[in-house]
Amino acid sequence: MDNNEIMEFIDLLNYTFSDKFVEKWRYKYSIAFTKKFQYKMLKGMSDKKPIKKKSLYQYLTNKCKYNTEQVEEFFNDIELDLYYPLVM
Repeated sequence: MDNNEIMEFIDLLNYTFSDKFVEKWRYKYSIAFTKKFQYKMLKGMSDKKPIKKKSLYQYLTNKCKYNTEQVEEFFNDIELDLYYPLVM
């Protein structure tokens, strides 16, 4: 990653942890859903380990009991691939 990519990634993370992110997705996915996503992202950062997309998916579907289609649609809506290298 070059400096510009790093700055864009930091901006993405700042937005992801902001109230604007929650407000944007609250009506489509709920506040609790977005907060659980934010929690897993923060946990990955504090653990200093990348989050596997599969484990994030399983957390939201199996542990949190969200619908699989809802989780897949959320990943598409937020463009989860942009979160690389935090989410792999």
